[in-house]
Amino acid sequence: MSGRVVGENQFWIGQAVEGLPTPSLPSSLIFLSAVWLGFAPFALHYGFPGLEAAVDTNDVTLAVVVGTLALFRVVFPRALPALSLVNAALGGWLVVSAFVLDHAAARRGDVALINDVVVGLVLVTLGIASAWLTYRQRDRRPQSSSSAR
Repeated sequence: MSGRVVGENQFWIGQAVEGLPTPSLPSSLIFLSAVWLGFAPFALHYGFPGLEAAVDTNDVTLAVVVGTLALFRVVFPRALPALSLVNAALGGWLVVSAFVLDHAAARRGDVALINDVVVGLVLVTLGIASAWLTYRQRDRRPQSSSSAR
């Protein structure tokens, strides 16, 4: 090591946040969930009659959007915690869409419905957790200007 000591009043690293989970962890799990969501129609062989099926399109479109937002939050965990809340809202839509969109046309519609509900609940939970961790760490930030008085 170069002997450089990391200051205690660092926002995302250092003793002040040592041992605490960072918002990157839930966001990275959201990204992995989005990758799964994008490949699930093909990996689980939903079996919709055409490629234009609403469930397939919904899953793949949500996977691209959620994955992009999650990747942004992984790279820049301090920036825009509202993106995690957007991912949570999209997860909520995924749960609702499982009951609104027609899964009956698929050979394995029950598998598609269960997958959408489970992944949607994971997105809701992790999206809220990522945003909450960001706001919590912002509250823990040392107030160097007010404590210097």
